Amino acid sequence: MKAYSRLIIAAAALALGLGTASAQSSTTNDFFNENGEIPTNLPTAYDMKDLTPIEFVNPRADDIYWQKVVYRVIDLRERMNYPLYYPETAVDGRESFFSILFKLINEKKVPAFRFDYTTERFGKDDLIDFEEEVLKKFEVIYKVKTNPTTKVKTFQIEDSDIPNREVIKYYMKEVWFFDKNSSTFNVKIISICPVLVTDRGVGTQSFPLCWIPFDNLRPYLVQREVMITDKNNGARMSYDDLFIKRRFASNIYKESNLQNRMILDYNATPEDVKREQERIQREILNEEQDLWEY
Repeated sequence: MKAYSRLIIAAAALALGLGTASAQSSTTNDFFNENGEIPTNLPTAYDMKDLTPIEFVNPRADDIYWQKVVYRVIDLRERMNYPLYYPETAVDGRESFFSILFKLINEKKVPAFRFDYTTERFGKDDLIDFEEEVLKKFEVIYKVKTNPTTKVKTFQIEDSDIPNREVIKYYMKEVWFFDKNSSTFNVKIISICPVLVTDRGVGTQSFPLCWIPFDNLRPYLVQREVMITDKNNGARMSYDDLFIKRRFASNIYKESNLQNRMILDYNATPEDVKREQERIQREILNEEQDLWEY
């Protein structure tokens, strides 16, 4: 009877997690490491480096019943956009959105095209000269290393010298469309442009740096984690999730139109601009509703 009682007590202890440490298997996915610390990146059952972005079906051009191209500005001074700006200095495996973009362009992993307010051209002749148009223009400290065989130059830049604090805005081009084949109303981000804001003795000036096609960014953004809230450090989201799920605040500064004008070109006051932005957004939402008959 005593042996039977001891067996029941031992089983209960194991069920309550009171067994010895040797009875518990240790895996690389444990929340605490061998020193009892929380790892820099939140633990998961998978490696983020193995993640790939969710692929979206590319609809046939003949199936697009309606479309509207919209340009937005994402202001990082708005609280909802803080995750794109912070941390100012890389910490715990996290970097600001611009630091990630800057390194991807420098390493030639994504193409970067010259910015133009009137049109976007994504051809080979429109690729920026990173050294001349970014590093030298904005006085970024860097060192040049040239491969003796290929003669290809690479630029070595310290994280502290990346001008991520001055990039406080992004321009974004997107298209809203209705696919009659799947009967779905969708939005797709086309490209993103970081905007550097600085004061060079003549007042505050904005310098749009370059257009970066969003589809080229997605394979890298899905592998980079972003902290979206202070309330729950366990909330996991990638930069790709942030954009695809539209977890950002923005304002429209232009829509596709016959005269290719920005909203500021035909609205004199902030109140008029705000009304025009709301009108464009309302028309997009109404278009989706009007496509259906009840």
